[in-house]
Amino acid sequence: MSGVRLIIQFTADSPDIADKAIASAVERCKRAQKEPGCLQFEVFRSALQPERYVLLERWESKEALAVHAQGMATNPQPPAQGIKRVREDYEYSEAAPR
Repeated sequence: MSGVRLIIQFTADSPDIADKAIASAVERCKRAQKEPGCLQFEVFRSALQPERYVLLERWESKEALAVHAQGMATNPQPPAQGIKRVREDYEYSEAAPR
């Protein structure tokens, strides 16, 4: 099985800004998890640095991610003030167990 994983790291200027962004991300995650081809769409927060959190996305194919991205283009999230973001994309292939 192959697919695409996105890791999006966020660093907010303060834990309060992160609180608000994470609350918004939770609702976005619930919607995205219902999309065809979405295998994972979750937000996780650092216990040691509460201003840092990460969004993990896993899609069964580049095509499924493209459909998701197209929907996001027509309904973009407002820019987040006080938050820096770094995105990493990976294609992967799961090997059969030996």
